[in-house]
Amino acid sequence: MKRRSVLKAGIGLATMLGVRGTWAQSGSYPNRLIKIILPHAAGSSPDVVARLIGAKLSQALGQPVIIDNRVCAGGMVGAQIAAASPADGYTLLFTVKGVMAIVPHIYPNAKFDPLRDFKAVTEILVVPHIITATLKAPYNSLKELVDYAKLNPGKIDYASGGVGSQPHVALETLARRMGIKLVHVPYKAPPGPDVISGAVSLYLEASTTAIPTIRAGRIKALAVSGAERIPSLPDVPTITEYRADLDPNGVIGNSWHGIFTPAGTPDDIVTKLNTEIVKIVKTAEIQERMRSLALTPSGTPASVLAADVSSDFAYWGKLVRDLGIKFE
Repeated sequence: MKRRSVLKAGIGLATMLGVRGTWAQSGSYPNRLIKIILPHAAGSSPDVVARLIGAKLSQALGQPVIIDNRVCAGGMVGAQIAAASPADGYTLLFTVKGVMAIVPHIYPNAKFDPLRDFKAVTEILVVPHIITATLKAPYNSLKELVDYAKLNPGKIDYASGGVGSQPHVALETLARRMGIKLVHVPYKAPPGPDVISGAVSLYLEASTTAIPTIRAGRIKALAVSGAERIPSLPDVPTITEYRADLDPNGVIGNSWHGIFTPAGTPDDIVTKLNTEIVKIVKTAEIQERMRSLALTPSGTPASVLAADVSSDFAYWGKLVRDLGIKFE
């Protein structure tokens, strides 16, 4: 009996020390470099925003913050690396709706589950997308695109960031709803230069990178996602102005950027990250910078992003199944 009592006491003490040790580690967080895994290409919309937030987060936490671009399989590889990383707050995932809500349904060998393997930290922003076209295209509006596509079935191609990316699934969904056939051309790097040159006709591009190119007169904008026109492109109609059921409130065309940690990360670390990142998003400098690119800064509680992932995962999973899209 005495031996059992000593053993129980030892287990209890070890448990207490373990808890205190974890708390002590969390309490001193951070004390070294933080890495943000970004499963998107350099120069893409998430890359632009991640570097902006990362630089400010480094200042706020007093530690280096680096961006680690891991681009492959529509974002799957980067997400898998982040999911398998130590849950200590020193490896974060910065990604978008497409990776968390679409990619796991496309790739049967995906080794991450967005609902199980991550804790949400905060939603950074909501981003509209713009249906852009090469200047050589013989259409200047969504109506003209549809009319041309119906007369020339299968002759219009469009670029995306890869099989299962949001531009891929979104344009396939819109094309089906509009009764037209488009030819998908997946890219591993941002396809913007090929839209400019006319090597590919269409692209559903995030406003972050599309607006400067549109303003420079190097591509043309056919329509924007979301419920309202973009103030910086007031003459470009929304997709729903062409037809109300195509993209209500940007459900197809809009995306979000969010930050996550591996699932086992202590709650106090997640709370600290949320607090500091939300402060950054709410600053006048970041608000002005984001709104100039038609982004809607958010900076939400972690629970809001977690709920978005859950609902988007179910919604886009059904779209993928209905379209029959899968990685071959």
